[in-house]
Amino acid sequence: MFSKSVSISHFTATCLVGSVLMGSPALADRFEATSTVTTATLYPQGAMVTRELRLTVPQGTHEIALADIPLGAQSAMVRDSLQIAVEGARIGPVRYGTATLGEAALYQSDEAQAAKAMLDALRDELRIKEREIAAIRLEVSAAEDSLAYLEGLTAGENATSESLAATARMIRKESLAARLAAQDATTRAQEAEQALDALREDIRQAEVELSRLVPSDAERLALTLPVTADAAGEVHVSMTYMTPNASWQPLYTARLDTEAETLSLTRSVLASQQTGEVWADVALSFATDNPTRRSFPSELYENIRRVYEPRPVEPVMRSEAMSLDMASAPAPKMEAAQVAMQTNLSGLSQTYHFPTPARLYSGDDAVEFALSTLDLTPEITVRAVPLYEDVGYLMASFTNDSGEMLVPGPVRLLRDGVSLGETEMETLVDGAEAELAFGAMDGIQLDRVVLTRNEGDRGVISKSGEHETEWRITVTNLTAREWPVEILDRVSVSEQEDLKIDWTASPMPDVEDVDDKRGVLAWHVDLAAGESQEIVLSESLRWPDGKFLQ
Repeated sequence: MFSKSVSISHFTATCLVGSVLMGSPALADRFEATSTVTTATLYPQGAMVTRELRLTVPQGTHEIALADIPLGAQSAMVRDSLQIAVEGARIGPVRYGTATLGEAALYQSDEAQAAKAMLDALRDELRIKEREIAAIRLEVSAAEDSLAYLEGLTAGENATSESLAATARMIRKESLAARLAAQDATTRAQEAEQALDALREDIRQAEVELSRLVPSDAERLALTLPVTADAAGEVHVSMTYMTPNASWQPLYTARLDTEAETLSLTRSVLASQQTGEVWADVALSFATDNPTRRSFPSELYENIRRVYEPRPVEPVMRSEAMSLDMASAPAPKMEAAQVAMQTNLSGLSQTYHFPTPARLYSGDDAVEFALSTLDLTPEITVRAVPLYEDVGYLMASFTNDSGEMLVPGPVRLLRDGVSLGETEMETLVDGAEAELAFGAMDGIQLDRVVLTRNEGDRGVISKSGEHETEWRITVTNLTAREWPVEILDRVSVSEQEDLKIDWTASPMPDVEDVDDKRGVLAWHVDLAAGESQEIVLSESLRWPDGKFLQ
């Protein structure tokens, strides 16, 4: 259930943020304490987290109680991997339990308290503004009541023309005043409501900020640590455990400068965690290992083969009846090697350390941490594939001379400061070569025209099949500078003796069977501004009578 290894060895921290002691001990020998995350090693799936606390205890035997390790959905992983080390005292049998955080623990940090105070102040301001608007609305209601009263006035039986005129003047004056008052109050209420929109947005932002700073109220692992101190002094407790609620992935940014002919590759990681608490001022590392991967190799069993006498073909009905009988019989037992369908990110262990303590909020979108930038010396060429494209594509090939392996991941592409989207980079060991494509070159125009095509006797099966084709490739540089261009094309390839293929090109390619792909040809030329390069190719295919070409 719980980890069998509760370490009593000393532990020396390399990066520590002091923990806060919550109040005075509840009993003479019991200390209620809280720990702080100080280091975290993130894996592609999961993370190893170290928490620490320091407090001063008198001589003797005491209990240190804390309940702040998030459990999450896979609580067994946290409990089973937990290792505890104590320095400054001897540790006794550890008691485990579960608990939830109280209000004091939720808002224990200065930042959380300040964020809560800000949110409370904004909410109080909103309530005051809403009461002021309600009072303005009452002014509108009062004006409407006055108008209703004035509309109900009638002349008395003995009213004279003079009194009727005076009453009319009074009604007109008071009605106008009531309507103006209602209009003014309505305008002020509308303006006040519009002003509330900004205040409500401030409240929403404050709620988001507070939620980032305040840990979740999910279940925590509660620990009671009996410790015995030979002398009064400081006790240092560290706890290390695995959590599944964190991860990282690599990210690269490739910046190509075609004028300076330089290529920089910035290595970054995208990290996230959903543990329900803030990791503040934490020493972060990013490892390519996968701790959830199976640690042992597959077992190999003997492969037993047998031969049987051939069985006669039986009638269909009898065969079906036997298949029904066999279906009800127990299946034969077979030994099979265990198959693992997990993929290791790099194949070798590699760990990146972020140089400064960092902050990682729970539940936020992934945070990008830049690790380093590699300055590479690229070979820049324009690749032309006129069979499929009408423009060239800029390519940058380079050698990984960083002294370490580059793990696979997405690459953001920038050419002369212009973003070109993303591509993927495979694992690149030290000394290996790779290339990246940096988008279309509209200034390198491609044209491929079929000049002649002869297919023998059209519409009938010829005595000797023949297919001849001639085509021309034209590559034109419309830019203002010279570019090295790689032109790729292909000729047909035969795998049968009956199919004979001859081809020729003018000029002939300088590379045949490019990348071991048969029939793929390459020409490498330096194409000056405004110039064109023409290549004419032809091929002849012949095959025997009665066969068709595919």
